[in-house]
Amino acid sequence: ILSSVRHTPLKFLELATSRLVLSDDGNDLKLTGISCSVQFISKMPATLRASQAGDHMYPAAATVVDLIKHRGTVNKYYMYVIQVTTMDSTMYYIFRRYSAFNTLHENLEEKFPIEAGSINMHDRTLPYLPPKKYGGRSSVRSVAEERAPQLITYLKELCALPKKIYHDDLVRAFLRQQLHDDLPYELPSTGPVFSEARTRSSSLKSVSSKPKP
Repeated sequence: ILSSVRHTPLKFLELATSRLVLSDDGNDLKLTGISCSVQFISKMPATLRASQAGDHMYPAAATVVDLIKHRGTVNKYYMYVIQVTTMDSTMYYIFRRYSAFNTLHENLEEKFPIEAGSINMHDRTLPYLPPKKYGGRSSVRSVAEERAPQLITYLKELCALPKKIYHDDLVRAFLRQQLHDDLPYELPSTGPVFSEARTRSSSLKSVSSKPKP
C-alpha cells in the first residue's frame, strides 16, 4: 500500500488535499493513516504547510481582489482571487470559483441551523450569499463581476462571526491554500481590481442613478 502511495499521481493528491494532515514535527504528511514524505507533494504551497503550524498563521481577514479566467480540462471559467491575511500579517492568495463559495455556504447552514435561521429567522447571523444564476454561466465575465462586491461583503461578515463559526474547520479549509492555489499571480500595479471602497462607491452610484419617483 505504501508503494502505491509513493507512486500516486499528483492530481490524486490534489483531490485528496482535505485528507492530508501535517505531523507534529512538520516533516511528514499522513494520508488516511499512511505516512508519506513531503517530497512527493513538492508543489504544495508553503503557506498550506505553514497554516497548520499554529494560530499565528490562521486567517484573520479575507477579501476578493481580482478575477481570473482559468482553463479547465473541459471548459473555461472564472475564479475569484482572494487575498488572505493571517494573524501575523502574512498575506497569500487563493483562487475560488463561485461554486466553492456556494458549497461552503450550504455546509455552514447545515452545520449551524440556528445561526442559519432555519429554526427561527430572527436568530440568523450567517451572511447571505449571492444566489445562483441559473440563466448565467461561470464562464461569463459580467456574471462573475456582478457577484464580486457581494462576495467581498460575504467574506467580511464571515470573518466577523464568533470563533465558533469563523474558526470552524469548514471555514479554515476554504481559506487555506490548496494545491490548485499554486498559480502564478501578481496583484496589478494599480491595486485590487475589486475592493470594499470601490464596492461602496459602486453602490452609491447605483442608488444615485435610480430615477426619482
